Amino acid sequence: MSEDGIVERPEQWLARPAIGQLMPSTGSVLFGRRTFERYAGSLGLDDTRNLVVGSHPVVARPRTEMLQGDTRRVLNALKSVPGDDLHVVGSLTLVRSLLRWRLLDEISLLIHPVAAGRGMLLDRRHLQLISMCARDGGVLEANYRVRYAATAAPSTALVSTGRWGGTRSRDRVASTVRPAVRTHA
Repeated sequence: MSEDGIVERPEQWLARPAIGQLMPSTGSVLFGRRTFERYAGSLGLDDTRNLVVGSHPVVARPRTEMLQGDTRRVLNALKSVPGDDLHVVGSLTLVRSLLRWRLLDEISLLIHPVAAGRGMLLDRRHLQLISMCARDGGVLEANYRVRYAATAAPSTALVSTGRWGGTRSRDRVASTVRPAVRTHA
């Protein structure tokens, strides 16, 4: 995200590639179709299980699965499966849908010291800051817990089994409880 809140197309306002900084070193990663198609070639996707959500198929890549069916139901079912955390990288449209469906627990933002000027914003009104730290080059990493308005409670206070978040299962469906759902934008 830029300092003026823009989360869209960081390659247009950053001198160095930003999306690669968001990729976890291991784990399962959920992408929207457009984000996957735009960045898959420049990301190191060999060490992650890559799940793509979209109504149109994507070019097949190793360790990539296209999730099919009703997106909300598929993601709700995926979240209820015990296992390691699942990261959502970029994919603003997908993140907005996940927030609307109450499927995100945490959001991590890398805030770059640059004004993008214009573009899409992420509504942060329902996010509660849980930590912030400085990174190289003046970048701030801000971690938020999602607070859904109807309950006025953080999502982690809701049913705690089957959360998405930070680590990953390699070649199988994980068999442990997922502690959190995290998105990286």
